[in-house]
Amino acid sequence: MKSDSVLAGTLGGIRRGIEKETLRTTKNGTFAQTPHPKSLGAALTHPFITTDFAEAQLELITPAFTDKLQMFEHLASLHHFVATELPKSEMLWAGSLPPVLPNDDDITIAQYGTSNAAQMKMKYRQGLANCYGKRMQTISGIHYNFSFPEHFWQCVHAQENSELALSDFISEKYFHMIRNVIRHGWIVPFLFGASPAVDKSYVEGREHNLEPMGDDTFYLPWATSLRLSNLGYTNSEQSNYPLNYDSKMTYLKGVSDLLAMTSDKYRLLDDNQQLNASVLQLENELYSSVRPKVVSADLRPLDAMCQQGVEYVELRTVDNNPYLPLGINEMQSHFLDLFLTHCVLSPSPSLTPEELAVVQQRVELVATIGRKPDLLLPTLEGEQRLADMGLTLLASMKEVAALFDTAFNTQAYSLSVSLERQKFADTSLTPSAMLLADMRANGLGYRELVHRLSDGHMQTHAAYLISDAMRAELHQWVAKSIDEQDALEGTQDVPFDAFLRRKTAMTCDC
Repeated sequence: MKSDSVLAGTLGGIRRGIEKETLRTTKNGTFAQTPHPKSLGAALTHPFITTDFAEAQLELITPAFTDKLQMFEHLASLHHFVATELPKSEMLWAGSLPPVLPNDDDITIAQYGTSNAAQMKMKYRQGLANCYGKRMQTISGIHYNFSFPEHFWQCVHAQENSELALSDFISEKYFHMIRNVIRHGWIVPFLFGASPAVDKSYVEGREHNLEPMGDDTFYLPWATSLRLSNLGYTNSEQSNYPLNYDSKMTYLKGVSDLLAMTSDKYRLLDDNQQLNASVLQLENELYSSVRPKVVSADLRPLDAMCQQGVEYVELRTVDNNPYLPLGINEMQSHFLDLFLTHCVLSPSPSLTPEELAVVQQRVELVATIGRKPDLLLPTLEGEQRLADMGLTLLASMKEVAALFDTAFNTQAYSLSVSLERQKFADTSLTPSAMLLADMRANGLGYRELVHRLSDGHMQTHAAYLISDAMRAELHQWVAKSIDEQDALEGTQDVPFDAFLRRKTAMTCDC
């Protein structure tokens, strides 16, 4: 552990950003059938308000901030803007698992216009629909983006006497972090999972082992996050080809192989039903719990990472908490900061195929029966009590919490660890347990409870005091995004096939 004041002095430069997916619904809590509102701008070109898989699935994106308060203010401002610009008949769904879903034919994939860029995005989504089904794609969540400043890496580089060039060292350390996030990441759904139940429409016509609750809900009594279970947002095809996270190049080699490998399952689909018949159509289709990321407007992600290295990580296992207006709050963000920093500062051996298989079993158990008393989780050394593993991990985060408290002149980071520790002694404090308790106590199904919470949050969003400058900026982005989409559609200079070949060409020698 590098727990000196020099390292603490670099933590103020950490950058964080949030991407939050959320569904538009009617005031009755049913899946919205309307187009993306023009008052929100063009989903293709708006940097902060776009859509994910479905036309009714909004994605609200903050920039990366060093000031956490500014990040949450930006996210709250986006919610306010959307809430006040939506038709009066619509609202935002607060849960990760969807509301009442219509027939698949009535779930419209996101529409982006007629430009080549739009056609590529829509064809990719058509492939997702055909490969995994539209219902799975309506699941929503929060992606937590996180990066350290260069000064932090310079300190660690010097303390470890590394002979690697700093840029190479940074990429290797991000993969060091990723291995530990995968290894210890079960703790995120245990502590913050908020999807123990689902509307019956989600599993219609599908085999499952869920239990009924009332007329319209299925659940598992000890579940934390069905979103992260095999019934949720998963890709069984990809799981047959585990990636190697030992280094940037081994990772890139694995991803490029999947992009080039024809899938027996997908090759039966017509060309107009997907971008291609590979195991992965694009890098974005990789359904991992955490991703290395890089920003590049000109290069495809694989090439950009090859040339520029890793810039940040994207933690993808955070459920929307229906009790929180934004789905996440500052105290949870404190804990995630500590967890990710601990993962980069603690030892991180290679993830063998054997350990990856154990990790996969562990996450499924936590997602489906994580709150079961005295639950045992598999490890390479044999089964261990979940509570013992969790408390050991939290104890090892104390030094990191002290670093953050020093850096930000607060006790909030240590407090976040103390608050989460209580959940191992009393699992009724977890969001997943709270949801099931509320449903039972009030005789409500999943759709009814989340609908009530969503309605309350819409009032909170509408009442949020957004600054005049921010309101003006968001209105400007609406107009600018529409103009940019119009410009793209008016300057089509190459056929779509040629555009697609250029966009998906790989120049990196992996």
